[in-house]
Amino acid sequence: MNFNTFINCSLVGLALTSSVAAFSATTKQSKEVRAIIDKVNTYWQSNNAPEVRAFWDNAAYHTGNMEAYFLTGNDAYREYSEKWAEHNQWKGAKSNDRANWKYSYGESDDYVLFGDWQICFQTYADLYNILPDDKRIRRAREVMEYEMSTPKHDYWWWADGLYMVMPVMTKLHKITGNKQYLDKLYEYITYSDSIMFDPEENLYYRDGKYVYPKHKSANGKKDFWARGDGWVLAGLAKVLKDLPAEYEHRKFFEDRYRNMADAVVNSQRPEGYWSRSMLDEEHAPGYETSGTAFFTYGLLWGINNGYLNDPKYLDAAQKGWNYLKNVALQKDGRVGYVQPIGEKAIPGQVVDSKSTANFGVGAFLLAACEYVRFLEKESNEDRAYWVDLLYKMAAPVLSNMAEGNLQKNMIVEVSPNWDGRNKGVTYMETFGRLMAGIAPWLSLPDDETDEGMKRKQLRDWALKSYRNAVDPESPDYLLWRGHGQALVDAAYIAESFLRGYDALWEPLDDTTKSRYIEEFSQLRRVDPPYTNWLLFSSTIEGLLAKAGAQYDEYRVNSAIRKVEEWYTGDGWYADGPEFAFDYYSSYVFHPMYLETLQALKDSKAYTRIHYSNYYNRALRRAQKYSIVLERLISPEGTFPVFGRSIPYRMATMQPLALMAWYEKLPAGLTNGQVRSALTAVMHRMFDDKENFNEGGFLTIGFAGRQPNIADWYTNNGSLYMTSLSFLPLGLPATHPFWTDAQQPWTSQKAWSGQPFPKDHHWGETEKFKDLF
Repeated sequence: MNFNTFINCSLVGLALTSSVAAFSATTKQSKEVRAIIDKVNTYWQSNNAPEVRAFWDNAAYHTGNMEAYFLTGNDAYREYSEKWAEHNQWKGAKSNDRANWKYSYGESDDYVLFGDWQICFQTYADLYNILPDDKRIRRAREVMEYEMSTPKHDYWWWADGLYMVMPVMTKLHKITGNKQYLDKLYEYITYSDSIMFDPEENLYYRDGKYVYPKHKSANGKKDFWARGDGWVLAGLAKVLKDLPAEYEHRKFFEDRYRNMADAVVNSQRPEGYWSRSMLDEEHAPGYETSGTAFFTYGLLWGINNGYLNDPKYLDAAQKGWNYLKNVALQKDGRVGYVQPIGEKAIPGQVVDSKSTANFGVGAFLLAACEYVRFLEKESNEDRAYWVDLLYKMAAPVLSNMAEGNLQKNMIVEVSPNWDGRNKGVTYMETFGRLMAGIAPWLSLPDDETDEGMKRKQLRDWALKSYRNAVDPESPDYLLWRGHGQALVDAAYIAESFLRGYDALWEPLDDTTKSRYIEEFSQLRRVDPPYTNWLLFSSTIEGLLAKAGAQYDEYRVNSAIRKVEEWYTGDGWYADGPEFAFDYYSSYVFHPMYLETLQALKDSKAYTRIHYSNYYNRALRRAQKYSIVLERLISPEGTFPVFGRSIPYRMATMQPLALMAWYEKLPAGLTNGQVRSALTAVMHRMFDDKENFNEGGFLTIGFAGRQPNIADWYTNNGSLYMTSLSFLPLGLPATHPFWTDAQQPWTSQKAWSGQPFPKDHHWGETEKFKDLF
């Protein structure tokens, strides 16, 4: 070994040792924080019965308790919130006399429209999503939909109300699909801003009484109450968590959140807490926990979800957590230094280690849970398994194709009853189908983790492979011409671009983009059969439209009309005029129909078809079908094997994975249970089975090498469809899909005697006419 090699190896070894040490320290810290969550929540629940009213202070605790449940899976936490909800009949204020419903401050049952009585709906919605039952959100919908029917928009006249009710609006929108919840959310906060938002400081006064200069702190400064602004920052984080990416006013909420985060960081005390009057410590000096906990949660959420990337945010969040752990937390599990119920920073008010409150505990739990998600982002066993399996699947393909060696080195297998077509179709099937599954993961930003290194390597190979795929001078120029099968596999390449547009299409050079447009366009020569193939054409045309190229409107709209004719109900599509009991609703219909519609929405196309309306209806169908798929997964992690193309393996679960990646899982399917179910199936299918040949390429089979189950069109390139179940890897490692506790899936609950959601027919009433 020469000197340079020795030095390089030594540096790698030192880096690895350092990485292992850091990982070990982080793991130890996350275990410590989890223990704190259990200590704090057990202390609170042991000393406080759940049978209390649904007013804001108790309800704020339950928002933290539910977050602790999702993170830990501790059923005692969920049961505590359920008892509270049952005690309150799943209501806030209980009056049924709408004529007397009020929204000024009030603690009696007539104040139904007052936000302090509506925060409970957040927890009711969370519990509904775990076990859907109409009674759980019936009152929430009644109250909020009545409120939205009024011409008034001044419901949120105090800063606290933005935490109390904004997340109710986004949660109920996610459940119902009713866009009015989002539009009224924006209308109401616009009013709130007009009376209590300071655009110079990017902070909120508690309400109109405290606006500067009418009101000043003890030293003549602007008086921003920490808990009031804590409510707002935390509420904005919760809104962004559920707000659709395409919502027209989303940027307003993103900008407001980021600007507030800057203001919050700039006003933090050196000891890690925020003083009760944020810009005037002397006004009411000393520790305070509730505002600090909400700020810490809000900052950590933004760090975990890619909104706050500057190191200053992490520094502030960690200082905030250190205060919460070392000062606020008492030895017995009590959370101290919580300013009592009020609406302002009060000079002379005693706030000490014995000062605790339900809402302060809830805020503490929110911050602690979000910190665990941050700490464990590199140590999730399920995610590591998915990453390693997908990398094993992708590396032999992309490493070879990046160098123009795929067609030289791939060990090709074909069906025993192969129809005799050119085996060169294998390479296009391999590349297109693999990229359609891996695109969301490759779209995540780079980082220095082991996963990040794998992802960056695959993306670099993929971009080179994309170029080779359309370069006639490359040995790996794909078989785009001369046969009809190219339409199928070109569609998966187009789908990969739709799923990773910014990361995979945009970086391509102009020559390569032009070549793709030419290859995609010449495929109009193929007359697709009267089946799911119509969606292959529409997906390609959808990409062309999104890329600003000329596209064939007729091929898009005729496919849409035929798909609508072939919808059979309850989430199932027939593959053409006759229904076939197979998984083509998984392999093609749901994903490619949604992606066609989304691409035309993105391109702002105006034709006879209202693409947004069709998309919303197709999304609900996909949600219903995802419920079906999840219920097909047995307690042991298997699913029924029927129909053609079954060697596509995990592609059967593509719509379920797609809904998880879209963050559109329907009620009754939680992140933890869907991840657990899909992971169980992967283990059953891939562990200790002969799924890869000696060259590292997939073998023909379902769970191992089983060539007899191949169809006449099957080659081992076809099988890379299995990558389509890996779509949730496109969610960051800190996302609840990965960080929520493992949960039993529906069939496990059913066969073990646990409560599980009932299943009913999903009917449709929407009928859309052509726009002109």
